[in-house]
Amino acid sequence: MYKDNIIIEMNPRDIINRNVIGPKPVLVFGNIQDLALLRLTQAECLQNIYRKFRGEKYVGMFQLNKPTLLLLEPEIIKQFLVKDFQYFTDRGFIYDEKREPLTANLVNLEGSKWKVLRQKLTPSFSSGKIKNMMALLQDCSKQLLVYLQDITKGSLDSEIELHEFTAKFTTDVIGTCAFGLQFNSMSEESSDFRRMGQKVMAPSKISAVSKLLRVFFPTLFRILKLRTFPKEVNNFFLSVVSDTLKYREEHQIRREDFLQMLADIRGIEFSNPEADRSHEVEFTDNLIAAQAFAFFIAGFETSSTTMSFCLYELALNQEVQEQVFNEIHKIAKKYNNLLSYDSLKDLVLLEQCLLETMRKYPPVQALARVCTKTYKIPGTPIQLDKGTAVLVPVYAIHHDEKYYNDPEKFDPDRFTKENINARLSGTYMPFGDGPRICIGMRFAMTEMKLALATFLCKYKVYSCSRTQTPLKLDPAGFILAPKDGIWLKISLRKIDI
Repeated sequence: MYKDNIIIEMNPRDIINRNVIGPKPVLVFGNIQDLALLRLTQAECLQNIYRKFRGEKYVGMFQLNKPTLLLLEPEIIKQFLVKDFQYFTDRGFIYDEKREPLTANLVNLEGSKWKVLRQKLTPSFSSGKIKNMMALLQDCSKQLLVYLQDITKGSLDSEIELHEFTAKFTTDVIGTCAFGLQFNSMSEESSDFRRMGQKVMAPSKISAVSKLLRVFFPTLFRILKLRTFPKEVNNFFLSVVSDTLKYREEHQIRREDFLQMLADIRGIEFSNPEADRSHEVEFTDNLIAAQAFAFFIAGFETSSTTMSFCLYELALNQEVQEQVFNEIHKIAKKYNNLLSYDSLKDLVLLEQCLLETMRKYPPVQALARVCTKTYKIPGTPIQLDKGTAVLVPVYAIHHDEKYYNDPEKFDPDRFTKENINARLSGTYMPFGDGPRICIGMRFAMTEMKLALATFLCKYKVYSCSRTQTPLKLDPAGFILAPKDGIWLKISLRKIDI
């Protein structure tokens, strides 16, 4: 396909049989040189390829040494992620249950183990379960206002960094709703759980290189004894979960939280000795800790980043912000000034703002899959061998003017009921798509709506001298995140709900 003057010729046909067009790869880096050297985010790197091959359904590319099929059109994306999901059940993320027990979570697990665990965990995220957690969420939202009063020190106008502010809130939410513990991230600067979250998610060149080795050179990753997360983080969460489960069992304590749901699943497994165990998953303390940890990571970072991006857009779009405030004001009065589970469902415009935020800034920049058995792309002679990597460039699709007119504009009206129904399937994927769609998306939307409604009914946000326009995205970030945070001015509203 390519004739290079370099030492070797890299060809996507090594694993992707037949002829697949694609960008010319560079020695060592393949087609992700700017990503590997931390010049661009994954979102921007894939967007450049996406734009060069408009009109194609897919292209062959290299992620360092890994041949990859990049899907470009909604029709083929749905074919891979939904219709033919049985060929692409896995994400291709390595996990090590012995050395790094926390990696054996629902995000990374594969095959039948993932399927069984997913089936058992899905009821834990039902609307009924989330409604039962509302009292816990409401307590956190009250602490949010206390924290705001503390950091603004009673001033009517203050400049604050929103990303860290929202991260402290979501850390406390996950603490109480997942672990049944008070993390106190908003009241204590030295909160252990906030510190652990920062250790896991803080962008750095070292963590970025380690991540690349883990994905593309897993054998070398193991030989060098690198870690997905610091050992301190692993030991901390294993200890917290084990101690909490033991304490609850000894004192016969129950809480309506995620950890209790996992413990209940384990109890059901043990109480049914005649059940077929051939495809079962043993709910050890370590496995439970891994799922709680995944909920912690996914729940605090993606939600906090989305909320900070949303507040940023509302600061730049004051008219939309006032419409959101008026909606919150109206709904709060309807429900006697209580932001309950039912009242949150009525905050339609606020939800549209969050959906539009996740279009512009999808936390997961691309969806990763791996071919688990030989697959022939329908209607073509092209065959994918087992092990072929597949990517869906979510950010690029969300920013394609073919699907979203003036894509850089923040426009919540894109997500009215009518526009959602008219949208082409496979063009909006902030939570993923198909059977591996994010299991906690309903919880995330509830958490974010409650926090933003609590904040916006008391405060207004504006841009200030430290506000970046446009925002710079962090190439070293684990998810799509602002490079230097999001600085805004907040002002206490004179109208009190």
